[in-house]
Amino acid sequence: MKKNIFKSALLAVSTVLLLTACESDPEVGSTLYPSMTDASTPVAYIDNHSYVPKNIQANIFVQKGTSTELDTDGCELKFKIHLTIASNKDLVFNLKQDNAKIPQAYAESHEALKEDAFTVAKGTVTIKAGKLESEDEFDIKLDAASKSLIGVEDGKKMMAAFTVEAPTEVTLSEKYNAYCWEVSKKIFWVNPKGSTKGMEQLDVNTYDVNAASYGNIGPNLSDGKDDSYQQYMVSNSSTSYLKIDLKKETDIKALQLTPCGSSFFGDLNELFVREIEIFGSTADKGLFQMTDADMVQLGVATCPAMPKGPNDKWDIVFYGPQKVRHIWVRMVSAFSDSSSAFINELRIFK
Repeated sequence: MKKNIFKSALLAVSTVLLLTACESDPEVGSTLYPSMTDASTPVAYIDNHSYVPKNIQANIFVQKGTSTELDTDGCELKFKIHLTIASNKDLVFNLKQDNAKIPQAYAESHEALKEDAFTVAKGTVTIKAGKLESEDEFDIKLDAASKSLIGVEDGKKMMAAFTVEAPTEVTLSEKYNAYCWEVSKKIFWVNPKGSTKGMEQLDVNTYDVNAASYGNIGPNLSDGKDDSYQQYMVSNSSTSYLKIDLKKETDIKALQLTPCGSSFFGDLNELFVREIEIFGSTADKGLFQMTDADMVQLGVATCPAMPKGPNDKWDIVFYGPQKVRHIWVRMVSAFSDSSSAFINELRIFK
C-alpha cells in the first residue's frame, strides 16, 4: 500500500541549527537595532516580531488522493514593511521574489518554489508620512491550480524568499530584508465531506475488533445494531487504539463511527471522538502481533459537530479505496476534556 501521510495538526519548522543561530539576533525596530551611520536616513526592514523562527513561515498544502485537486486553504504569507524612523513623505514599496536570499541551510534541502506556485494578492504597500509601518500587508497565496505543485512528490519541502523594492529615499536593511516561506506537500486520503451512501457495508462477521481498553475482541462493536450502547473506550495510547483485523487484504472505502446514547452514567454523546488519526497496514499478522512499526498513517479526520446521539453517525470516507488488512484508530481529542472517548458502533464499507 502507498505510504500516504496527511498533514498533521502539528506543524514543525525544520532546520533547527539555522533557527537556533537566530536566537541571539536583536529584534529590529527596537532599541537593540544597530544604529546607522546616517541616523536621518530611514531604514526599511521586515520583521515578524519573533526571534525563532526569524522571518520564516511554514505551511503544508494537501493533494486529495490521486486527484489533481489541491487544498491550499490557509497557505498564505502576509507581512508588513517597517521603518527605523518616520519619513516626511509617503513611501511606496513593491514585492519581489528573490530566491537567492534563501539561506544556504535551506537551499541544500529545499526545492525553490516556482512562480506559478503562488499568486500575489497584494504586491504594493505604502508607508504613510510620519508612520513607521505600512497600513497594509503584502499578501501571497498558494495557487490551487498550480501545475508545478501538483507534480511535487508527497512530503517534498520547498521554499521561496520575498524581498521588497524600496524607493531611493530609503536604505534597505542588509540583514532583515527578506521573508522566507517554507511550503510542504502532503497527500490526504480522508475526505471530510464524504458519505457512505451507496457503499457496500462489510460483513461484521468477517473481521475482528479489539475493544481497546477491555483487551478482548468486541463483537458488539460491529454487530450492526445501534441500541447496544456499549461503552468501548479508545484513547491516544497505543494500548487503547481501536484495532481492526480484516483477516485479509481488503479495499476499504470508508469507516463509520456511531456515538453512544444515554446510560445510568448520563448522556455519553459528548464523550465521542472529535478528531482521530487513522493508520493502516497490509502486514500478514494477527491482531495482537501488530506493532506501531507495522502501521502507516492514512490520515486525520475531524468530526464536524458534536453528535446528539446514535442517530448522528460519523462517516469517515477515503479519497479512493485503501488496500489494508489492519486498521488502527487513535483518538486525538474528544468533544469533552476527557483523555478517552466512547464508541457505540463501528461499520466498515468497501
